[in-house]
Amino acid sequence: MDLKVKFCGMRDNNALACAVDLGVRYIGFVIDFPRSPRSISIGEFHRKVKWLRNNRNGNYKVVAVTVDMPLDNLEFIIGSGMADVIQLHGNEHISVCRLVSKQVETWKALNTKDEIKMNEITVLARSVSKILLDSGSAMDKAKNSSGTFENTALYTSLIKEGIEVVLSGGLDANNIGCYLKTFNPDTIDISRGIELEPGVKSKQKMYEFMEAVKRFYSDEYKTDEEE
Repeated sequence: MDLKVKFCGMRDNNALACAVDLGVRYIGFVIDFPRSPRSISIGEFHRKVKWLRNNRNGNYKVVAVTVDMPLDNLEFIIGSGMADVIQLHGNEHISVCRLVSKQVETWKALNTKDEIKMNEITVLARSVSKILLDSGSAMDKAKNSSGTFENTALYTSLIKEGIEVVLSGGLDANNIGCYLKTFNPDTIDISRGIELEPGVKSKQKMYEFMEAVKRFYSDEYKTDEEE
């Protein structure tokens, strides 16, 4: 299974350990965005990452998710070495994207409900490592009102351009098979689909989601063998 999974909005140590044990490749923390029930402070972020690295070895990367964060704070997080990836999830100017990406792997999130021209996305994509296509804004995500990702045309266009894309928005164990069949993504991002309530991750739902992913690829492999 080549699919890389990111669990986002992580807060609880038990959930962090479970994510690594399940083989999740990216562990995301929402930092200093108080409007989100998943937000933690920079200090908490450092403590969580230290705990994680001291208690769980694995093939995972830590993603610091920020929303229009002051540059000084971004530089502090980068300088601390705690984040393997910076995810810019607000309205950050392209100059900020370029500055950050010179120092660390950088993802720029785009709200697919906004009207964004393809040439603008292409220019932006050259300034970062990956483009994260989301079904809503950071505020929509905070309110759990972003809905599901449906912009197949945009996703397909970016892939044809050779742009690395992270797919996000409304994923859960029940619909992941459909998403994987439709998009065949390289990387996916899930948060509320593995929660009991906003900000509270469920180990059971995390397990069920990863099992659904494995089942999809297992069934796909069996089908190929039969043909």
